[in-house]
Amino acid sequence: MTTEETNEYRRLESLAGSDYEIADGNPEIQGWVIKDDLGEQLGEVRNLLFNPSSKKVRYIVADVALEGIEPKRILIPIGLAELHETDDEVYLPGITIAQLYAAPDYTDDVIAEMYEEKVLNTFRSDSEPSQPYTHDMEKFYSHPHFDDQRIYHKRNLDRGRIE
Repeated sequence: MTTEETNEYRRLESLAGSDYEIADGNPEIQGWVIKDDLGEQLGEVRNLLFNPSSKKVRYIVADVALEGIEPKRILIPIGLAELHETDDEVYLPGITIAQLYAAPDYTDDVIAEMYEEKVLNTFRSDSEPSQPYTHDMEKFYSHPHFDDQRIYHKRNLDRGRIE
C-alpha cells in the first residue's frame, strides 16, 4: 500500500456537516443516549466519524457526563457499542466508567495515528494481550473494535453503511 493509499485509508470525516448521510433503513443514532450494561446513562452520541473511501463508520463521538465528574468528549470505536433492541439507545457492554474517563479528550483536530492507538489502548479488555496496540497502517481497522456490524448485534440487522 502506498503512502497516498494509506492516508486515504486512515482519513476520517465527520458525518455532521458532510454531504454523506446514514444509508436508508439504518438508524440515525446522533443524539441517542449512551448507557452501560446496567442501563445507567453515561452520555450522548454527538456525531460519527467515518472513512469516506470505505463508507464505514469508525467512531462514535460521545459526550460523556456523569454526576460529580467533569464532562468530556471522547471517541468510542464503533465495534464496542450495541444498539438497544427497540429503544433509541446505545449501550457499551463491558466498558467501564474508568475507561471512558481515561480515554483521550477529542477535538475535531486531534485525529492522528498515535491518537487512535491511545483510544484503542484505553478500551482494551482484560482478556487481550498486555502489550499496547501498535497495528500497522494497512490492518488498523481490521481490529474487532472497528467491526461496524457489531453495533447491530441485538437488532440482528445487516447494516452500517454511509451513503
